[in-house]
Amino acid sequence: MYEISGGFAITRKGVERDFSLAIQNDRIIDMGPSKDIRSKYKFSDSIGGKDMVISPSFVDAHMHSFQVATKGLTSDKSLLDWLKKYIWKWEGTLTPERARACARLSYLELLKSGVTTFVDYTSVHHTDQAFLAAQEFGMRGNIGKTLMDRNSPSELQETTDDAIKDTARFIRKFHCSDKGRLRYMITPRFGITCTDELLAECKKLSKKHDVMITTHAHESRFEVVTDKKNYKTSAIRHFHKLGLLGPNLLLAHCIWLDKTEMALLSKTNTGVAHCPGSNMMLASGIADTPKMLERGMNVGLGSDMGAYYNLSIFDQMRLSVMVQKVRSLDPNALTHNQAFEFATIGGAKAVGLGRQTGALEIGKKADIVLLRTRNTAFSPMNDVVAQLVYSASPACVDTVICDGKMLMKDKAVLVADEERIISDSKEILKQAE
Repeated sequence: MYEISGGFAITRKGVERDFSLAIQNDRIIDMGPSKDIRSKYKFSDSIGGKDMVISPSFVDAHMHSFQVATKGLTSDKSLLDWLKKYIWKWEGTLTPERARACARLSYLELLKSGVTTFVDYTSVHHTDQAFLAAQEFGMRGNIGKTLMDRNSPSELQETTDDAIKDTARFIRKFHCSDKGRLRYMITPRFGITCTDELLAECKKLSKKHDVMITTHAHESRFEVVTDKKNYKTSAIRHFHKLGLLGPNLLLAHCIWLDKTEMALLSKTNTGVAHCPGSNMMLASGIADTPKMLERGMNVGLGSDMGAYYNLSIFDQMRLSVMVQKVRSLDPNALTHNQAFEFATIGGAKAVGLGRQTGALEIGKKADIVLLRTRNTAFSPMNDVVAQLVYSASPACVDTVICDGKMLMKDKAVLVADEERIISDSKEILKQAE
């Protein structure tokens, strides 16, 4: 049993001063004022200190690790132009070595941003390399192979049967592996590239194995127009007709929704991964997250690398607030506290892990990040959460814990060779151009 202490802690009740957590194995077994916790337990070790903020570790609810190699090459493009001219070309050249290098580089960046839980939309091939990398890092990975059986490049398009058989194989091999930290997520790319037959088979697999589905929906206006031509209705309405909407579905983006579609998502308890950075980069639009919250929806944040240019959850928290102020001209449209919840408990709920992680609570998994306060971001200390959202960055992250195990301490990554990962990626991925 060990102690985590901080001058500040962000709990569901608010910001607590001089606070400690008692950690046993992979769980938070007690928490409260440091003097009280220390009087109750004999700890084998204590980490943290008065110059630390204790926070639940963060959740990245939507990213694409295999696209990290395109960083810097795909700016100033629209969604489908970006996909067709850059992303699909790169994904078509993937080898196992390249896929592993991408995953390790991405997970390293996530870890240094304080993220321990993530949803990774890989590609059509070599998804096993992402699982191996996540296992190496000890992170809570929710990973899936991209499915496309129409309107796709020949090197990425599969038959419906092959796509489903490969997905079933991955579920059997990786779902709930690595002490339950790794979960499989069924990942059809989006309606344009997936037949109804494929989506129906995804639903069957989801029900049979109790596995979540995640896909993109209503991201750009052109996508919405194309879906209406294909389906004679919107993708959301069509997914509802197919029986896909529900708590086992996570939809990325959901920008172009009408009132009926918003109501359908709310009524069915379908989760949403909000990706403000990529939505801005691709000029896709702005999701109405305040309305989603009004309807009680579970909303998480996604970095959406590589449509966005980094994996910093701090960027996404900031942008999620700022974009709503601009969209509505209302300074209170979305608060920093709500953005923090997007990155923690909201994301955990959206990916089906709200009972396990996403908050500092007794009985929950010990998924925790310690942030240093001896820096300009937290000096002077006025509002801990506001400064975390608006001023902090990955540079403030000191210690990261997942399942009770320290993955990073004193800013040093303990579970992987950071310098080797960076040097290897420069060599292996240099042909991304």
